[in-house]
Amino acid sequence: MKRGLKPTPVAIMANRMKPLARSHRIAHLRALIQQPICPSRREELMALLRDEMSAPPGKEVRAR
Repeated sequence: MKRGLKPTPVAIMANRMKPLARSHRIAHLRALIQQPICPSRREELMALLRDEMSAPPGKEVRAR
């Protein structure tokens, strides 16, 4: 068993959203940011949304 840092809930959620289409990931992040949550978690979600929106559109890898 590996020992190390435990991934944050936002990192876990980001990994689980990877199979979704980019537009759906953006929509989910926007919806999550609107929820009443901890300010630090909101900042993490906003950073993810910023990264997702600023990433160049390209070939997406999605689950089948």
